[in-house]
Amino acid sequence: MIIDFFRISFFSLKHTKIRSWLTIIGIVIGIAAIVALISISQGLENAITEQFSKLGVSDIRVTPKGMRGPPGSGSDIILTKKDVETVEQIKGVDYVLGVLGQRSTVKFGQEEKRLNTLAYPTELTARAFLDVDLEFAQGRPFNKGEKGSVMIGANVAEDAFKKEIRLRNNLEVEGKPLKVVGIVKKAGLPVIDNGVFLALDDARELFGKPDEISAMTVHVLPGEDMNSMAETIERKLKRARNNENFQVFTPQQALEQMRTILGIVEIVLAGIAAISLLVGGIGIMNSMYTSVLERTREIGVMKAVGATNANIMAMFLLESGFIGLGGGLIGVGLGTGIAFSFGQIAAQLGFSLLLIKINIQLLAFALAFSFLVGLVSGTLPAVRASKLKPVDALRYE
Repeated sequence: MIIDFFRISFFSLKHTKIRSWLTIIGIVIGIAAIVALISISQGLENAITEQFSKLGVSDIRVTPKGMRGPPGSGSDIILTKKDVETVEQIKGVDYVLGVLGQRSTVKFGQEEKRLNTLAYPTELTARAFLDVDLEFAQGRPFNKGEKGSVMIGANVAEDAFKKEIRLRNNLEVEGKPLKVVGIVKKAGLPVIDNGVFLALDDARELFGKPDEISAMTVHVLPGEDMNSMAETIERKLKRARNNENFQVFTPQQALEQMRTILGIVEIVLAGIAAISLLVGGIGIMNSMYTSVLERTREIGVMKAVGATNANIMAMFLLESGFIGLGGGLIGVGLGTGIAFSFGQIAAQLGFSLLLIKINIQLLAFALAFSFLVGLVSGTLPAVRASKLKPVDALRYE
């Protein structure tokens, strides 16, 4: 009996090809949108998780309260050299990397650009880069006490200016000529790949900031508890500064915050995509009502030869479920393709912070959900068909 229902449902869909395809398209669009948007959102989360692991699991970050983006952006509150000294004295701290950053005018040849500049203490640059697995495509990090030099990220070297910047070329930062001594290998981190790195002593003179620090990276000794160290740093700084105008993050805390934000974005995107799926469901319902009207005499004949209300209802539910599942299958493939294509396009445009992966659970959920949408959308038409009386159905013209 079930096989017969499958055969009848398939024949009905095949008999009304154009209407069936138009109905399926609504589900395809909805499922494709859900799969693509969630895959892209998860790809961003995957990439961020990977980047956090690269940035160092033994590093605690201290920034001015309210700072957004790279060091030196989004906050009028500052840290100082005294804050660095306070943290350096805490037991369990290996070293403290105080960074000074801002947007600066960088000139190469006859071109000028506004780029992110980050200044590092020269005595810690090599160690700090090594601790987060940053390598040099060419050249080297700063030597201790070195001045008049600059390091640049891969994107700055290759794409920031019309002419590629090479080792030992001169760049002008805020009007001061600096020799390129190192080009950092592409790391997939925008703050590194798009960065211009100065010696801290040079930056203090150029920016007129003799005491300021934009952010601190605190590298703790192996075996120390990160949460306990973060609490100690926060307590010591609060006492030394006599205020709470700073924020302390462990890698896990920062990652959890980012995941929460991405989770909310993912829900919103899925909700927007679900609207198109709702429209597709209404399309299935409309198509099934039309099918019931067209097949009224057929229903009457089936009931006359012994089909029950449950049989008729099951037949129409299977048909609407097939429409949903068919749209789901196409939508899953289309959505996955869109997500991977978006990742490729983003990479070509220089935004490599996307790590798109096939999520089997998401695809299975999308298929099951599309089939369920089909069933739910076909329920009312199926109930109407099952309640038709044989005599009335056979008289229907």
